[in-house]
Amino acid sequence: MREILKDKNIRTAYLLCLTLGIAYGMVLAIISLYLTNVHAYDKPTIANLATFFSVGIAAFAVPMGLMIRKLSPRVMLAIALLGYGTAVALFPFMPGFFGQSISRAFDGAFSVGAWISLETILLLRTSSLNRGFVTGLYSNVLALGYVIGSAIAWVAAKLWVDTDTTVFMAAGCVAAGGAIYGLLRLDPVIDAVEVHKEPTTAAPPSGTGLLSLFWRIKTACVPPFTYGYFQGSLVLYLPLFLTKERGVPEDDTKLLVGLFSLGMVLFVMYIGHMGDRYGHLKVIRVMAALGGLIALSVVYLPNFPLIAIAVVLAGAALSPMWPLALALQSLISDPRDYGRANGLLNASFAVGAVAGPLISSRVYEWYSGEVMVLHLAAMWTLVVLASVVFRRDDPSQRPRAVR
Repeated sequence: MREILKDKNIRTAYLLCLTLGIAYGMVLAIISLYLTNVHAYDKPTIANLATFFSVGIAAFAVPMGLMIRKLSPRVMLAIALLGYGTAVALFPFMPGFFGQSISRAFDGAFSVGAWISLETILLLRTSSLNRGFVTGLYSNVLALGYVIGSAIAWVAAKLWVDTDTTVFMAAGCVAAGGAIYGLLRLDPVIDAVEVHKEPTTAAPPSGTGLLSLFWRIKTACVPPFTYGYFQGSLVLYLPLFLTKERGVPEDDTKLLVGLFSLGMVLFVMYIGHMGDRYGHLKVIRVMAALGGLIALSVVYLPNFPLIAIAVVLAGAALSPMWPLALALQSLISDPRDYGRANGLLNASFAVGAVAGPLISSRVYEWYSGEVMVLHLAAMWTLVVLASVVFRRDDPSQRPRAVR
């Protein structure tokens, strides 16, 4: 890790990732209470606003990736952080549901621009030997920011009576400050690194278009899609299933997100390192199979303590899907295409996050919560099948040429 952090640009990228996570944590800590207390929205309406966030990601992920190639990840990161900060700061002043939905859509659009820019910087500045570890650390730093931001919002609520508008505006200022710091601190030419000179076993590009790029990294796009589908559905409907059909107290279900995150924090960097060592697609296959079985077990476990353990293990197995997919695509695509490829990965995640709750709600309504959870567990077979059928997409699985 010390060797990795010697690079000023990597240190700056992680710091900006932490900054963005703090802004997210501040907003997420209060937004549902703000919408409930100030606007008297019910839970379906709040969920609809969240959908606009995912739609913004899905609609702008690929365009943001294209803009990175034209503007550079440094400039695109500054624009995205400023745009996100503006959208967040203006959110409490937007008139009614329509205005707030527009704000949330731009929130998602600029968020994905920031993610793609940060991911591109990290991939360009590291070698192929440690990208799983580096992207895993990226996930953990972002999660740490969520924790710090939530704590800041909690302290603010204790010290001041009316903090909603102040917290939104403060989160916007944090993001804007990160934009200025990034412009001043990051090198103007971030991609002038040795990674371009590394030997690769990747097949030569068969085309330069977006569809050609998507086909080359298709196996890396399947885990983010499934993860978005799974995560978007469980956050909304697993607590409902546990309270309505399993008799779990509602207060206990509030621990689920934290338990899943705990599994991520404890294991994501270790599993990313395993991907670097044994092959990212191999590890994706194993983790998807384990994660699917763990999700399946939730239906049959007899009490909440065992379910809580399963949720921690599910976080350990499934949260590394994103960093492993990032590392995998970076070995398949040309460094000049990292921005576009990261855009496609983020778009895949967002499409899954939009489709998952819509389909899961129908499954829950037409059948039961049990069937809904079973179908979410079965979704991970898509990842396992794709990792077998298209295993040659992973350069580490191709035979090396004899010289």
